[in-house]
Parts: sequence; structure tokens; C-alpha cells
Amino acid sequence: MNMKHRLLAILPLFATFALHAEINEERLVILFDSLKSCEVDSIKDQLNREVQATLGEALKDENSFTYPFEKLTNLGKVLSDDKKVRIYTWSFPYTDRTHGYGGFIQVKNKNKVTTTPLTLSREAYLPSQQGKIATTDWYGALYYKVFLVKNRGGNYYVALGWSGYNAASDYKLIETLNIDGRGNASLGKMVFEKRGKNDSRIILEYSAEAKIALNYDASSKRIIFDHLSPIEPGYKDIHVYYGPDFTYDAYKLKKGTWYLEENIDARNTR
Repeated sequence: MNMKHRLLAILPLFATFALHAEINEERLVILFDSLKSCEVDSIKDQLNREVQATLGEALKDENSFTYPFEKLTNLGKVLSDDKKVRIYTWSFPYTDRTHGYGGFIQVKNKNKVTTTPLTLSREAYLPSQQGKIATTDWYGALYYKVFLVKNRGGNYYVALGWSGYNAASDYKLIETLNIDGRGNASLGKMVFEKRGKNDSRIILEYSAEAKIALNYDASSKRIIFDHLSPIEPGYKDIHVYYGPDFTYDAYKLKKGTWYLEENIDARNTR
């Protein structure tokens, strides 16, 4: 079969998927709008389960990896720099100003796409900086950046994210994603070094009234972020009173490990 005939053979499949995806997308628009406007937490949870099920059904088709989902403005869609990992995340507020979350990780390996749900087995929580976290016991976050780290000991991905922890504090995090040979994803890898201590992820908790920066500079291979300090010395280690102090720190990549650099000059890299 020549190339022309191959294209003619697969065009109906793309057309079928596009129609199916569009129907799902219209359904998801209604669900997301309802999730945003609803004022009853128990109904919000039910709507979120419907969002997870409907989107999960759409993502079963391998063509979904490149489908734009343009109408879903409440759905975060992040593609890794090597274009092999796509992460979908969303959040919604509860009446007590905490948040609920949902998500999926898609991995493209040659011609196969594997989809892993991100689900909460309990309410959203502040994760430990140590250890691995199952995708079935996810903490809940919105990821906005994903990039590949090549390493002799095994390649992995780094994701940057935000979470509205509770009414008093938010946090940003640097997470690691491990992808096995089958395309299954897991969270957490001991690749961060800070003053002789190793971590699997980095958590930056701060006052919900504050705003902080957390970005990746590919040219210098540094993850750069605001240094956080309490508004008064007496509030040390009480992170609801923490915010940026106009200095910057970074994690610098060296041979697969990220090393903390404090009080850096970030003027040309933010």
C-alpha cells in the first residue's frame, strides 16, 4: 500500500475520533461550567467524578494526545519539551476555600499512548518532600511546565506546579515524574540535594495572599524561584506567614542531580 492509500485508509478514523472527541468536549464544557458555578460540595464531588470519567473515556483514543481541547478553558494542558508527555489537570473550589483536583498523565512511546489517571484517595494534602507518591494517592495540583532530564541512571521528567492548599496558604512544587518501559507514570525521585540532604520533590508553601515565581531556565539548566521568609522573625516555620523577600534561589542541574544555589542573581533569567 502506497502512502496515498495509507492516508485515505486512516482519514475516516481521524474523522470518527474528531467527531467523538467533539461530542465529549461539549459534554465536558457543560460539566466544567457546572463544577465552577455549583455551591454544594457534595454535588461538586459528583460533577468532578463525571469530569474524570468523561475525559478519561476521551483519552483512551491514542489520537487524543494531539487533540487541542480548545473549548476546555478550565482544563490545564501541558506538553513536555520532547513532546512525549502531556499532562491534564484541573481544580475547583469548595465552600471552605480549599480545592478539589483531577488529572491525567499521557505518555507517547513510539506509536502507543498510555494514559494514567491522577486521583485523590482523600482530600487534597501537602505532600512530603521525601519518597514516592502513587498516582492513586495524588495530592492535587495544577502543573504548568514539564521537561525532560537526561541522566545516565535513567531519564526522568520534572514538572512545576501550583496548589491552593487551604484558605490560609498555597504552595508551589517541583515534582519528578518517572516513566517505565510500558509508559506508566509515578511521582517522586531522589534527585534534589540541599545542604547534604536529599529530597524527592521540593515544596514551597507560602501565604495565600502572596504570589511567588517558580520557573525553569533551560539555558542555564536552573529552576529559579523566590526565596521565602516569614513577615516577622517570630513566625519562623509558620508558612501561612511566608512570602517572597526579593531574593532568589535555584536548583542547578549537574549530572542528573539538582543542587541548591542560594541568593542568586536572577535578573537575566526570569
